[in-house]
Amino acid sequence: MRAALGPLQTQALQTMREVLSDEFRTLEVRRYAIDEDFRDGHCTIRCEAVESPGEREIEVNGKGVGMLDAFFSGLRERYQGEFPSLASIRFSSFSVRGLMGDAHAEQATDAQAEATVGVTNSSNREFHFTTLSPSVSHSSIEAVLAAVEYFVNSEQAYVRIYKALQHHRTSGRPEMVARYTKLLAEMVRNTSYSSAVERLQAQE
Repeated sequence: MRAALGPLQTQALQTMREVLSDEFRTLEVRRYAIDEDFRDGHCTIRCEAVESPGEREIEVNGKGVGMLDAFFSGLRERYQGEFPSLASIRFSSFSVRGLMGDAHAEQATDAQAEATVGVTNSSNREFHFTTLSPSVSHSSIEAVLAAVEYFVNSEQAYVRIYKALQHHRTSGRPEMVARYTKLLAEMVRNTSYSSAVERLQAQE
């Protein structure tokens, strides 16, 4: 279960959903396997996931220093070609805590695990994503997934808004230009889209 985001992230996410509608992208990990060498700290991960819309089965493979670094690296490598803004974000913090009040009787090992990851954008602003489940590894992976999903949809929404803004600038609709300029500024708070803009301009 994903926890509520801060007010700015919640507002941005609502804008993404409104702009993208049925094209809003979601990711769900079904299973994963890791191979970690505790001596050198290196970890490899293989995840089977489903990407919607379309219910496409995908595989994510990554390497890093620990499970979350490997998973984040694998997701970024998979989507960076389509969403170049992912190159401007970095995994910056991680915490996990057991909610002992949710444990049954004296059994503390079955408490809910709350994982929070921090991702820093090109302006050095940190975004936090928190998830909750009975499993530490599940919560941790889901938190990273929520972060990457957020930034993927942010770039998708930015591109959609950018194209709409360019259209209304040439069609003589100042009220629409003002609206989409405001929406574009909202998305820019998330991260840099300079590579995406260069790609769009090259296509014009």
